[in-house]
Amino acid sequence: DITTQTAANVLAVPVNALLALQGGGYGVQVVTGTTSHLVGVTTGLYGDNLIQVSGSGIGAGMRVEVPSS
Repeated sequence: DITTQTAANVLAVPVNALLALQGGGYGVQVVTGTTSHLVGVTTGLYGDNLIQVSGSGIGAGMRVEVPSS
């Protein structure tokens, strides 16, 4: 393995939690109680099946929906 970039103290979600948005970009389904809602995110670095995300509707400790495998 060769590391070319690193990032510290970032939010990361499983790569398979990403959803392609109509018109471009990505989002994740944020789970709140028994409901969920789509939040647009900006992606960053990825590795080990995780991807860095940021955006105004996502924060530390939030749960995201991941499809079952």
